[in-house]
Amino acid sequence: MNATTPDPTTHAQPTILVIDDELGPRESLRFLLKDDYRVLCADSVDKGVSLMRTHQPDTVIMDIRMPGRSGIEGLREIRSLDTEVSVIMLTGFAAIGTAQEAIRLEASDYMEKPFDAVDMRQAVSRHVEQTLRRRKRRQLLKEADSLATKLNDFERKDWLANLGQSSSEFVHDLRNAIAASSGSLILLRMEVENLQTRQTAALASDADQYLKMLENATQRCISLLDAWQRLIRQDPVQQSRTRLHAFVSACAENGRVGLGPSVSLTCTAVGPDATILADPTQLSRVLINLIQNASHALPAGQGRIDLQSERAGDCARIVVRDTGCGISPDNLKCLFTPHFTTRSENGGMGLGLFIAKKIVQAHGGTISVDSTIGQGTTFTIQLPLAPDLTADATA
Repeated sequence: MNATTPDPTTHAQPTILVIDDELGPRESLRFLLKDDYRVLCADSVDKGVSLMRTHQPDTVIMDIRMPGRSGIEGLREIRSLDTEVSVIMLTGFAAIGTAQEAIRLEASDYMEKPFDAVDMRQAVSRHVEQTLRRRKRRQLLKEADSLATKLNDFERKDWLANLGQSSSEFVHDLRNAIAASSGSLILLRMEVENLQTRQTAALASDADQYLKMLENATQRCISLLDAWQRLIRQDPVQQSRTRLHAFVSACAENGRVGLGPSVSLTCTAVGPDATILADPTQLSRVLINLIQNASHALPAGQGRIDLQSERAGDCARIVVRDTGCGISPDNLKCLFTPHFTTRSENGGMGLGLFIAKKIVQAHGGTISVDSTIGQGTTFTIQLPLAPDLTADATA
């Protein structure tokens, strides 16, 4: 049933709709079928279509030649309402043209007046059964599709949600890395042009530095894409034993890419080194995001960013501190919320800190922030130490 509204009253018997402008054939069909079927009668196409809209007949018996709208016109409208109901066309004229038109419009059968009672009862029984089978088949297919959709939704709902969120996150980080690569490339091209005219060792050294920055930024893009592929394949997270001081120092070098000449970035290793279990690609995203956010907070692109790594009791600590404008108390409450940003006019997506918190938590750690307006902001990351292999071996 495509557009017909079912009869709100349920009936045990199948329903037959008779549409004929002549009283005699209508009453004959009603009397012939009333013991086995619920019979509805209409003396015009318009009244018959109205009954179609309020009931759901299982077979329609309709005269072709009627005053006003013909049975062919009625068949066309019935098919627009219900593609499954059987329609038996009646005519007192053996007209081949009308029969062909009725068949083209998917009439189920074609019978001449006066009809034989036995033939009519058999035809109605056959076509009611065909209608019910078609509707049952449609219902079963609908239920099967619904069940398949629900099963698929159950299997993929969480995965697709994570995939969609991760897509936004990777777009965010790749955008930053590629933008930094482009900036380094411009600087490198300028230095090469200067080398061609001045041929000085100092400039050659600067060009080499910019080239390394470009290589590091490009490698970050590749590493992020590799991480994305692992996520697509649903590979398990690969964490390795990572030395804290060296890791933070490498992140600081990568974080220098794209910083203005008036920004000072320092990295300090405090006390003995520590070993953590980490996915270096993912964890480096945290520090790069914090460095970039810190640079955006520096007034007029001038100021200082300090990184510090240290072992603090039974955990490793990484501190990222800036001398920027600070964060208001209201914004601090929303800082790690996805898509919250104060830089939307500059292309900010509001994902950097959300990504950072999620990655740190996936490493079993915590991230906190302390900020004072006009003085700066400090982010503190605490990560669990890697198990002591010597202790494990002797246990």
